[in-house]
Amino acid sequence: MDIFESTEKRMQQLKRRIPEFPLEPMRLMRLTHHIQKTMRDVSNAALKDHHLHDGNYIVLSVLYGSEDETSTASALGLACHEKPANLTRVCNELEARGLITRGARPGDRRSVMISLTEEGRELIETALPLVWNSTMCAYDGFSADELQQLQDMLVRQLRNLKG
Repeated sequence: MDIFESTEKRMQQLKRRIPEFPLEPMRLMRLTHHIQKTMRDVSNAALKDHHLHDGNYIVLSVLYGSEDETSTASALGLACHEKPANLTRVCNELEARGLITRGARPGDRRSVMISLTEEGRELIETALPLVWNSTMCAYDGFSADELQQLQDMLVRQLRNLKG
């Protein structure tokens, strides 16, 4: 059975039951969801041997890509698209493993600064290639122009959702 066939059948049934059901946009939404879930599963499988999962991998990679490998908790939460409670849980886990440190921002004790440790840097430098090597197959057969088009459309879609 095709990977999306059962979802397509259910959506066709919805269209028959509710004629005004917007089949094409809803199909794209479900495809996006399936792609996101599958990409997360593939990256989690690549990270498993390093006792990482998508959530803590993203925190480490955002910190690694930040100036001075440091971020405020609020900026990190926005960059990772994590709610404060979940970010706290992930950071507790990473801190317990010695991969990040947390401390007050100089001059503003209310602002929490999160920094990558040397061990965290070494781990993310190992993990990044594992993830990109395992997920690049999603773009097999796409030309550079097609990749740019896809990026432009996805950015547009994201802007539409953000209002």
